[in-house]
Amino acid sequence: MPEDNENTEQQAGKKSSKLKFIIIGVVALLLLVVILVVVYLFVLAPKPAQEQAAQNPAAQAPAVSPAPAVQPVAPAPAVTGMDMGVTNADMGQIYPIPTLNVNLADPTGITYLAITLELEFDPKNADLYTEVETKMPRIKDMIITTLSSKAYEEISTSQGKINLKNEFLRRINTMLSKGRLYNVYITGFTVQR
Repeated sequence: MPEDNENTEQQAGKKSSKLKFIIIGVVALLLLVVILVVVYLFVLAPKPAQEQAAQNPAAQAPAVSPAPAVQPVAPAPAVTGMDMGVTNADMGQIYPIPTLNVNLADPTGITYLAITLELEFDPKNADLYTEVETKMPRIKDMIITTLSSKAYEEISTSQGKINLKNEFLRRINTMLSKGRLYNVYITGFTVQR
């Protein structure tokens, strides 16, 4: 009989240690699940603005940083880039650039971009229209050279396209002597990978 009591106590001890092991495993698993959910919600989950931008990239506007509470008085900055203050009612003359086909910077060399641009400038400045027309080979060369140095990831987003337009505007304006462009419009943008 004493042997039976010892066997029963040993079996009860083994069951108790197995039960402790299972409980510790379940608690550790629950803790891991809670940590993963918290990491996903606060780090990996897409933000609502990013979801909207991903669904409709054309509706995304560049972020505007809040103005400081006290702004120092300074001379008005020179108007450059896409901030020239031209409203839709004041739209200038448009000079279309036919579609350009460019190989993007891609290690495999198989990413192609077909882009169509239009340049906007003061409609009263006939000299500028003639200058743009005369310098079009230089302008196209600059556009092709700039695009061929860009990776698809740099220019595929809305912000990437805005940066590209600003870069084109800045570079073309440095080539011109009889006036300045108001804006560069991307009217066609097709990528083949």
